[in-house]
Amino acid sequence: MALTPTGASPNLTLNATSAQALKLAIGSTYTVNITKVDGNQVNFTLAGKPLTATTQQPLTEGKPLTVKVTQTQPNLVLQIQPKSLPVDTAAKNQALMQSAFRQLLPNQIPIAQGVQQLTSLTNTGLLPSAIQSQLSSLLEQLFKPSAQTSAKELKRQLLSSGLFLESSLSKSGKPHPGDFKAKLLQLLQMVNQTPSNKQPELSRLSTLLNQTLNRLTLQQLQTIESAHLTNIQLPLAPNDHLQEISIDIRKQKKATPPLWEVIMNLQLPAGELSSKLVIQEDVVSIMLWADNTTLENTVSDKLPKLKEQFHEALIPLKHIMMSKEKPTNTTQAEKVALIDIHI
Repeated sequence: MALTPTGASPNLTLNATSAQALKLAIGSTYTVNITKVDGNQVNFTLAGKPLTATTQQPLTEGKPLTVKVTQTQPNLVLQIQPKSLPVDTAAKNQALMQSAFRQLLPNQIPIAQGVQQLTSLTNTGLLPSAIQSQLSSLLEQLFKPSAQTSAKELKRQLLSSGLFLESSLSKSGKPHPGDFKAKLLQLLQMVNQTPSNKQPELSRLSTLLNQTLNRLTLQQLQTIESAHLTNIQLPLAPNDHLQEISIDIRKQKKATPPLWEVIMNLQLPAGELSSKLVIQEDVVSIMLWADNTTLENTVSDKLPKLKEQFHEALIPLKHIMMSKEKPTNTTQAEKVALIDIHI
């Protein structure tokens, strides 16, 4: 048996008896393990059997090779396959992301705008009854006042915002209860399966659903691309006004015990309101800042009520005060993602 290069492709050549004993088929690929190299003599294992060959090809002990059966008669010939180039996963994923952005950006609308237009379309009463009922149910779910204002309720709304649909399906095979994206997809499927889907109202509904779904998908992609910047639009009111909230979470690891900082900026009709929470061993300190005197006075009047709410929630409060300067992050604090999301 000899290992000889044929043209540009190095081969392992065995005799016919070996081919019959190993029962190898032409075109099949196998992995052989080089156990010893002594000059041009090579010992290796194939299908659990130790074999010996000679070769002009330099090989390294302990390195596996992928071989392909190219001939079985009169001799068995195994062609050594070239190593595949490493795949640049990061570059490939980035290219896929950019392609998705190019497709989605021209055909999307803000969540609040999409919901407002869906509400207007429902009010026309021109949609088929089954679709009308499904859409009305979705809007009622979105705008039904919640008796809870707890962190648990906020978590529920985040989980059902549509950002986690694919993640939930991959883990449990079903969406979170009331998942917004899942509901929109169900509606779109109903529209596409309706025989009279060429009527103007259904055509308009299909466009709105696709544009709103595209916006949700963009939010998911943006979260994957930058975990420290989570873009979430929760449709909590049937209007075209969307208030954006900026939340920055950081951790001071060098502090003993570790200290967390949370800065939240709100753009309110009355002006900008910024708050900084410092949390250490479950004790909270709060600093508030307003960009105008009227808003500052309004917030100051509400501080006693806010202190009372912290007390009722059994959250230890060290202090809460108004600041003359807008809160900033501590230099040593490291930024932390708002949500650990995997899509």
